[in-house]
Amino acid sequence: MAEVLLGSDSNPGGRKYNEDRCAVDHFATRSGLRLDVAVVCDGVGGEEYGERAAQLAVDTVLGYLRSSQETEIPRLLTAAVRAANAAVVAETERLEGNRAMASTMALALIANGQTLHIANVGDSRIFLCRDGTFQQLTRDHTFANVMVWMGKLTPEAAASNPDADKVMRALGLNAALQVDQGVYLTTTDYGEANGRGRLGLPLQTGDSVLLCSDGLLKDAPSTGQPLITPDEITRTLQTYEGQAAARALISTALGRIPVGDPADNISAAVLQTEDPSRGVLRRGQRAAQQRRQRMRMALVALAVAVPLVGLLLLSVGAFAGFFAYNRRAMNSTATQLARSAVLALRQTQTVEARTDTHTLPTSSPTPLPTLVPGEIAKVFVGPHLLSVLLDDRRLVDVPAGETWFIAVNHRGFGANANIHLEGGTQLQLQGVTDARVQVRLLEGGRIFVQSGSYPNGVEIELAGLPVVTTVRGCLGTEYTDQATLTALCFQGVCTLSTDFGVTSEAITAGQSVILDLNRLVANPARPIVVANASPYWSLLQHTAAGQDDAHQCDVPSPPSVPTPTTRSEEGPGPPPPANTPVPPTATNTPIPSATNTTVPSATNTPVPSATNTPVPTDIPTPTTTEPPA
Repeated sequence: MAEVLLGSDSNPGGRKYNEDRCAVDHFATRSGLRLDVAVVCDGVGGEEYGERAAQLAVDTVLGYLRSSQETEIPRLLTAAVRAANAAVVAETERLEGNRAMASTMALALIANGQTLHIANVGDSRIFLCRDGTFQQLTRDHTFANVMVWMGKLTPEAAASNPDADKVMRALGLNAALQVDQGVYLTTTDYGEANGRGRLGLPLQTGDSVLLCSDGLLKDAPSTGQPLITPDEITRTLQTYEGQAAARALISTALGRIPVGDPADNISAAVLQTEDPSRGVLRRGQRAAQQRRQRMRMALVALAVAVPLVGLLLLSVGAFAGFFAYNRRAMNSTATQLARSAVLALRQTQTVEARTDTHTLPTSSPTPLPTLVPGEIAKVFVGPHLLSVLLDDRRLVDVPAGETWFIAVNHRGFGANANIHLEGGTQLQLQGVTDARVQVRLLEGGRIFVQSGSYPNGVEIELAGLPVVTTVRGCLGTEYTDQATLTALCFQGVCTLSTDFGVTSEAITAGQSVILDLNRLVANPARPIVVANASPYWSLLQHTAAGQDDAHQCDVPSPPSVPTPTTRSEEGPGPPPPANTPVPPTATNTPIPSATNTTVPSATNTPVPSATNTPVPTDIPTPTTTEPPA
């Protein structure tokens, strides 16, 4: 039995809500069938209703497959999709006001690692990548196709109809649903394709099956350029495997979406048979990157060495003449310098002897809070709660001129993973598990991360690029343009990868690395200097939690601003774990004025009043939790 590699990824694109859902899994059914499964759903209904329909469809179809005793796969597929349709219809009827919602579905499963079976409802699509070719297996259930299948219109008349692209079939529209299991490789006839599909499609070594929502294959609205081309998809699936392949596809598409462009949600899931040539391609890419890096380092060394050698020769000649002519004066100067050095050393020792050695007081442990189902993180502006994140795919967009702080703690105990965001930063919580926090950083942002109690730390992926940095400790990341990435490892274990984490290189604590994003070549690591650390120190001074992180992570302060050593009793302390129940809102509990709160510093500068801080409206505070997965 061949091993099947799985991967999935999803992103809201340029929209506020992500109505896509996708999943991959492998398991044995109750009847003993061994299945590798991928599903992609694109919800319809707006805001949380489309999300609810898509999530309900994914959960239902996977649950049905696991628990079924059916042994015939075509019958199993039909029953599972119809069960998902019934669940969405029932949820629609249950909602107050009978709020309409629906979802597409693309479902693929591989039985015993050998044979592919598919099912499709709507316009989410399934493709086969084989031997460098990229072919669509499904047909969209649009007006143009359905009218031809029903014999009501000719292909020409259907294609020219104003409703040609209108989706005619989806989960949740009707209690009765026709499930399309067709494989349309060699035909467009509905009956012939379904007869072929029920037999299954034998897979070959190196085959890749891609399921995606229609958003992946659309053009960016403002530029009219495709988010990703078929050739790019093919190269990606020939190079990467499983989760790395899905992330590479979504990252490429994200890189084509201009900031503020209302591009559709994008999702992808992959099923791949093993192929040794993928490893060869990855190793070839890695070797090419290393060769470019060595060549760059050699050129830099040569460019530095040649002038230095010439300068050294000139200096030796000048020094020899000067020394012979003025030897006595040099001896006198050397004696004076030695005396000055001794005096400076004594003065330095005197200052060090008088230096205050106060340390931050140890805060008392926070009581274990009550978990709130579905709650992942809290977003703060200064000391005040802005919103609660219930969806780990939600985009966080910080307005220019403001600084935000995200406390991630979906478990509700232990230390938060803190993410401090500079104004203009856009970041998505890509995935939060018991072991790791995954985020995706869009161009134009600077963040500081302290990984808290998550054992595998925080993983930061750059949108549109195969670059991933990870940290178990403290890391500052600057991705302000498409040319360079700057990563500063203040403390702990940090890594940098240019192939979606397949391979990575360590960044030593106390070192910084600049990565050339055009060539994916990293400059040699260098010690962190105060000038590079100053923006992060300033970012961390806006909250008490940030000041704690600056102290714990040894972030150096600018020379003119001493590092705080004590905390004002009136200042807000670090936020409790992110799942601590939210205190009463400002409508019934007055918020103490921040004008009397001071930050301990050399100038004792007062903190601006919270009433003068504009609260962005991009991320509304959820009032209800989403349905459990």
